Amino acid sequence: MNYNFKSFMAKFFLSLLVGLFVATGANAQMDAAGSNMKPDLISEGQQSPIGNLDKTPMLGHVVYSKQPDEATISKLKDEGFKMVISVRFEDEPVGFDAREAVEKNGMAFQQISFYKGSINDQPRAVDAEAIEQISELLSATAASGSKVLMHCQSGQRAAGALAAVLYKDYGFSKDQALDYASKAGMTSKNVAAALDEYMDNLKR
Repeated sequence: MNYNFKSFMAKFFLSLLVGLFVATGANAQMDAAGSNMKPDLISEGQQSPIGNLDKTPMLGHVVYSKQPDEATISKLKDEGFKMVISVRFEDEPVGFDAREAVEKNGMAFQQISFYKGSINDQPRAVDAEAIEQISELLSATAASGSKVLMHCQSGQRAAGALAAVLYKDYGFSKDQALDYASKAGMTSKNVAAALDEYMDNLKR
């Protein structure tokens, strides 16, 4: 299966999934201008550590984390999670079939890489199309009241994705967006540098 077809199918199933979540409920709030309904992605919540996830910052309905192992994945549904979003590279080694592990435990799984290309590509750049997809998915899951785990290998890119969404679709300044990424666990200078380039190139 070639990359373009895989990309098309991924977008197709994502659109179906977004439609399903949007149809199941509504949980939105006004943005700063008071004119558009936006889901709450910034209110700080509480999520106790789960399995190998020793750090679990929660903002809105999303918990940000490193890669959950198989034993931890089996506990997520009981913690109220309905979806797991991985922002790792598609060709990034995990050590087990993460999609299969998530789906066999009764949750939805989405793979949307934060960075463009593959794990061996340098320099790394934020994938603008991926941020669009992540933003749509977070809006849809918030509307349905679904609790989401978003992760990468260490949690840095997952938190970075939040900053990109807040800057792109919520009108946050760079500093504001990065501040919330820090609350979600981002400390990486490399991710911050990639976000800075993404934000500078974004037309909004």
